[in-house]
Amino acid sequence: MARLDNELQRLDQIVATANNQALKANKTGDDDFLKAAALSLQNYYMDVERIFAEVAKQVDQSLPTGRNSHQKLLEQMQLEIPVTRPPVLLPETASQIDEFRAFRHVVMHRYGFELQPQRVRELVKQLIASHQLFSRDVQNFCQFLLQVERSL
Repeated sequence: MARLDNELQRLDQIVATANNQALKANKTGDDDFLKAAALSLQNYYMDVERIFAEVAKQVDQSLPTGRNSHQKLLEQMQLEIPVTRPPVLLPETASQIDEFRAFRHVVMHRYGFELQPQRVRELVKQLIASHQLFSRDVQNFCQFLLQVERSL
């Protein structure tokens, strides 16, 4: 649980950084700040996925591999695994987080050359609300883990 809390704190910092980068882009008109924000959005999802991988390995004891493993991992976090755990993410949260997963793919495979500034702006605006939902879901999951720990 401490790892999950640390990851959430790091995500808080990434959200603030992405927002600051987008604000600088808007203020200066310099799209280089949007490219930096795009990297922050990529980092956000990569840290989210680090949380998913931790849950998959430690709780589910099953981490997807191979083709579409990133998408499969996100789907796994939406599942209730009977006798093991409730869903980590609610459907609304998963839907929003999936947009960052897809964007991460674009950033990684197009190296920023084809980034659409308006799309980066939209995702940065969405990030704050999405992160609040994500944090809520992960904190609820941590409460579940605490209850399990106390019952042992």
